[in-house]
Amino acid sequence: MGEQTTKAGTGLQTILVVDDDPSTLLLCSRKLQAEGFQVLEASGSSEGLQLCSQHKGDIHLLLTDLLLPPPALQMAAGKNSFPRTHGQELVHRVLKLKPQTRVLLISAYTNDELREQGIEREGLPFLPKPFSPDALLQGVRGALAGPPVTLPKVHDENGKEVEWYD
Repeated sequence: MGEQTTKAGTGLQTILVVDDDPSTLLLCSRKLQAEGFQVLEASGSSEGLQLCSQHKGDIHLLLTDLLLPPPALQMAAGKNSFPRTHGQELVHRVLKLKPQTRVLLISAYTNDELREQGIEREGLPFLPKPFSPDALLQGVRGALAGPPVTLPKVHDENGKEVEWYD
């Protein structure tokens, strides 16, 4: 089998798509695969973290919804290596595992609505839902062309840096 390339000529790149909406997950996966990307699909943050930690190669882009099912829905007791989180924390955890990953956030909610949920976009590339397949490709290519993400350090109430993944 010959080497697959994207239309941008960057070679086979892996994208982790995390969204709890099956139609968005399907749209993203089909369009990105048709363009030559390798796609890892996750319907939630727990599954996305597990895929990220088990994937042997690079994950070039994390495409994630910001408002995923809340951590309160987690069923497992005790310390879980792959907890349910919202998209903002998922970004932090993925970058802890794979620091060179680029990020593209998606959401149907406005900045104000996200802030009410305690979620910030942190200046990361953002694509509002609903979006067209062409807008998706434009957003993905723009995010992949950008520099790796550098997130601000997060501190607790005592000034200690918070570790997002252990």
